[in-house]
Amino acid sequence: MPAPALAADKWFLLARHGECFPIRSLERKFPDLVNVAEPESFIQFVRAKGLKVTSKAMPVQAGSAVEVHVPERELALVFATIELCSTVETR
Repeated sequence: MPAPALAADKWFLLARHGECFPIRSLERKFPDLVNVAEPESFIQFVRAKGLKVTSKAMPVQAGSAVEVHVPERELALVFATIELCSTVETR
């Protein structure tokens, strides 16, 4: 889980080739997703729905990254700060 100090960073979902997308793009899987701006709040949201979720911080040279798995929704996500993004998409 991310350290509390990381909560002030702006987080994105990191795609396979380094593109980053807003966390709100998860609304396709979770239409009631609100007030989720970092990995910890997403983890709490998923647990509140009664779903199993695992997470672990990923070692990176710059910025921060957290891997999050939600097996029941077949989700394997990487939350990352801007330093890890090659491009930032707005969709």
